[in-house]
Amino acid sequence: MDKSKNKSLKIGIITLLLILLCHSILGSISFKNFINLKALELIVSGVVLSIIISYSFETIIFTIHTIRNSFNVDIDYAMHIFTLYEFAIKVKKSGALKIESEILEEENEFIKSAMSLVCDHEKPDNIRDILEKDIESRRVKLFKAYNVLKMISQVAPSFGLVGTLIGMIGLLSHINNPKLIMVNMSSALVSTLYGALIANFIAVPLMGRVKELIDKRTLEYRIITEGTILIAKNDSVRNVFDKMNVMLPDDLRLQYPKNFRERNYTENEIAL
Repeated sequence: MDKSKNKSLKIGIITLLLILLCHSILGSISFKNFINLKALELIVSGVVLSIIISYSFETIIFTIHTIRNSFNVDIDYAMHIFTLYEFAIKVKKSGALKIESEILEEENEFIKSAMSLVCDHEKPDNIRDILEKDIESRRVKLFKAYNVLKMISQVAPSFGLVGTLIGMIGLLSHINNPKLIMVNMSSALVSTLYGALIANFIAVPLMGRVKELIDKRTLEYRIITEGTILIAKNDSVRNVFDKMNVMLPDDLRLQYPKNFRERNYTENEIAL
């Protein structure tokens, strides 16, 4: 099943489950009973204030971009593998320095920086050490977004509890007024609900998406690292391709392009 069909199936399942969830909740309780602006103001303002105090604006903006990328970005492992495969062919034929201008035009920044190390005649061990540190730095940056969402998942229920306590205090303060008792009771109960919903239906699922993006990015970087080191070692083009390819999950692995020609290079020229 291709990616578009998988995505359509997933959207369909999510839509169906949301309908069932809403039906199960609203079937017994009126939607109007869930609306309490004071409770919502307390929780949202409390969560946002906690985030702003804890993190810089740059981290908050980065988190928003990372969440958006977790939905929009589709990492093309095949393109990266074939890009390095082509570089391996060209390095075999002409040497790394002759393709330096092509490397500088490469759109993927990690491939560009990795292949630039090859052009600089860095030793393979040095290249691995530099790229491993680069990967770790990128992972730490991506985990900032994960940590922001983790904090939301932790503080939202707490502010829901604060709203509940405030509602109970209001209830006890107007113990002789039945109307105000009902208003404060509603606010108290809905606050807990809002906190749980924000934590479990927004923050935690987004944490899962961001973690999946981090894992995909890490695999992408490690594949590029492996291919670059093999090119630096002047390994065979076939070996460069195969060792990158086996790092992919089984369902994403590629067929070796036996009939592939890059600018009419023959198989003898690329020294398979």
